[in-house]
Amino acid sequence: MGKEQMNQPTREKILDVVFELVYIHGYNGTSMSMILKECGIPKGSLYHHFKSKKDMVLAVIKERLLPRMDEFYSLDVRDDKDGIDTVIESILQVAQKENLLIYGCPLNRLNQEMSPRDKDFENAINIIYKNIKIKIKKVLNFSSIQQNIDKDSLSSYIITTVWGALSLSPSNSSQEQYLSSVQHLINYLQSLKN
Repeated sequence: MGKEQMNQPTREKILDVVFELVYIHGYNGTSMSMILKECGIPKGSLYHHFKSKKDMVLAVIKERLLPRMDEFYSLDVRDDKDGIDTVIESILQVAQKENLLIYGCPLNRLNQEMSPRDKDFENAINIIYKNIKIKIKKVLNFSSIQQNIDKDSLSSYIITTVWGALSLSPSNSSQEQYLSSVQHLINYLQSLKN
């Protein structure tokens, strides 16, 4: 546990630890004993803040995963840049995020593991997915993209392609592999410019 986590309020420390553990080990691979050990707190303190592991992870989705998705995929409209170029820049910036290359997209990993099993997780994850999709679509609205292109389905295509490129096994994941995988998407996006 890092020094930052030691000085945090207990609830915040729990959320940071749970985010890291679930990201690396998955929901089912993260036990309460792992959480308690990494947090360095008694069980009573943990249950003072959260009723269950499910409650903790749902809070992580809202309070840790949502802001991180904004950080991972920086998609802000800029007056000095075509929207297509902003999307391409964001896709390329993912290659600089070592954890994304090693472990994949944390939202997609949790989605694959928990959405088919639990509606609460599906709903919480869908909120973030829709937020990313809206941001991409907004950026595409400020681009020189051809008018006949359906920006809604293109936004979904961009997300699923990036997530797919990040979902390879660790032995097949690298910056080079990711960039090679998304190059076709980048070429396609560039071809859509007027």
